[in-house]
Order: sequence, then C-alpha cells, then structure tokens
Amino acid sequence: MDDPALWKAVMDETPLKKWAEPEEIAEWAYFLTAINRSMTAQDLLIDNGEAASANFIW
Repeated sequence: MDDPALWKAVMDETPLKKWAEPEEIAEWAYFLTAINRSMTAQDLLIDNGEAASANFIW
C-alpha cells in the first residue's frame, strides 16, 4: 500500500498489526481442502482481526 496514512489507519484497526502473507492463506487453503474432513458450508474470514473492529475504513 502506497498511502502511509491509510496503512496506519488499517493497522490501527487490525489486532495482529499485519496482513496475512500468501503462505498463511495457502496453509488455510490446504487445511480446508486436503486435511479437514468435517467442516461444511462455512464462511471463513481470514483478515487478522480487521473485521472485528466496528470502524471499517475501506
């Protein structure tokens, strides 16, 4: 992200203070498609807690 002010605002609202790396998303995708055998019809939001904030800035 090229806008330092927007980046700070996003990180201020994100409990883990980082965005997920592609490798982290790949681990979730692998788990959900190859290892998991019991979860169905679920929506998973992997956003390091950003959506937990009531102040959505996008």
